[in-house]
Amino acid sequence: MGIITADQAAELDQKAMYDHGISGIDLMGSAGQAIADEAREIVAEIHDPKIVIVCGKGNNGGDGFAAATNLDGFNVHIYSLVDASQIKGDAVHFHESCRQDNISIYYTTDPPENLTCNLIIDALLGTGCRGELRDDITVWTQWMNANSSPVLAVDCPTGVNGSNGSAAKDATHAVKTVTMGYPKLGLCIKQGKEHSGIIKSVDIGFPDIIDELKGLSWSHFKAASISNMLSKVESDTYKHRQGKVLIIAGSKGMTGAAVLSTFGALRAGAGLTITCAPESIEEIYEKTIIEGMTVGCTDNGNGYFTPESFHIIEEKCDWCDAIVIGPGLGKSKQTMKLIESVILSASKPLIIDADGLRVFHGNLELFEKINVPFIITPHEGEFCKLLGIDLNQFKEGFPGNIEQFMNNFPGVLVLKNAPTISFYNNVAIVNTSGNPGMATAGMGDVLAGILGTFVSQGMDCFHAAQSGVYIHGLAADRKVDEKGYRGLIASDLLEELPKVIREIE
Repeated sequence: MGIITADQAAELDQKAMYDHGISGIDLMGSAGQAIADEAREIVAEIHDPKIVIVCGKGNNGGDGFAAATNLDGFNVHIYSLVDASQIKGDAVHFHESCRQDNISIYYTTDPPENLTCNLIIDALLGTGCRGELRDDITVWTQWMNANSSPVLAVDCPTGVNGSNGSAAKDATHAVKTVTMGYPKLGLCIKQGKEHSGIIKSVDIGFPDIIDELKGLSWSHFKAASISNMLSKVESDTYKHRQGKVLIIAGSKGMTGAAVLSTFGALRAGAGLTITCAPESIEEIYEKTIIEGMTVGCTDNGNGYFTPESFHIIEEKCDWCDAIVIGPGLGKSKQTMKLIESVILSASKPLIIDADGLRVFHGNLELFEKINVPFIITPHEGEFCKLLGIDLNQFKEGFPGNIEQFMNNFPGVLVLKNAPTISFYNNVAIVNTSGNPGMATAGMGDVLAGILGTFVSQGMDCFHAAQSGVYIHGLAADRKVDEKGYRGLIASDLLEELPKVIREIE
């Protein structure tokens, strides 16, 4: 099923009503029915349950009133943050229905004291939240969070941004969220996941026009599709047919990045790897990477790559099926010159990670000069440097800034996030594996190696990104049960990767 942003949700509402002639009252009535159905399920085992619905003045509040009209026989109390005269639009219809049905409605700005109930329905703001909550809303979200009753959120928990997943300080914590038509992106990423509980998407009669909405086309990764993406290991295969990966990584003090990238590639199934090493520290690579080959590159004793290494690396580029460049390369200007030369001359697909992205800072046009398929794998901080903005600007502008970036970007973007999202052209795939324990050094290096293997085996870059990210996260999910979030480290994934891939195959 697709995912939509808050802006796309608003557009869907408008198109449904004005282009397809679907009544707003009909949509709201269907939403109310769906909310009521979920409420009944939550309180099913409770005798004579008391349900409290907290309504704002907009359409989200209207959904709350509509839900009340579908809860016949239940002890329902509605708290409206605005007077009856301030309720507008389609919400008026259901507010009047509640009054005619003699449902208790309290018009108040102050939460009730010492109220006991069995369920609270949060119909305050829905997807309309941006930034921190006003004080008059905060007192209600604090009250809901402090109450011992479970909270059922309508469309989006109050305080959660429906597009970027950020949550206000006192955003509602729901046990379940009923979201209309399609899951909202903000429920699936960042803090939104923590606040939303179980996400239940319900059909309320929207037309099937998700492909007509402006912006990126969002969806979750379908784990069932991964076995079709992985190439079959033939019985008569040999190492040269299983993918040859060239890895340009590491520098003095960061040799671990090269090691992790190499073993990420090998554990993902690469037949052969060559890891390029600055000549003065090649011995470290030789002693550590015993299943892979290494090649020393002239470094004049500096411990980092220099332009003089290009002719050696260029020869190995002809040998390989895919190139991983960037992990642990450092900030040297000489190394940056080498990276640019390799990237622009490459005749094999590229996975550009970490320090390999530095050559694009202030020079995004360079992406258009790459002549082969490629993947970039920045985390949010690295992506901000590409855009020339700070992290707060990125978060506030998401996902609009991503949409703008992808308009002119010819490669695949793997944005290492919570969760990681893969982008290509107008399509965005939200990963469904991974956990907070992955926020540790070296995880991205392992991922770069995995992607290098999948691309070297003939998988197109976008499929490699999706499947590689999923397998990487799944290995971490399996290992976290043993190591815990705090104790999980990147090398833990290396022993889990082949087990995960074996199960998928």
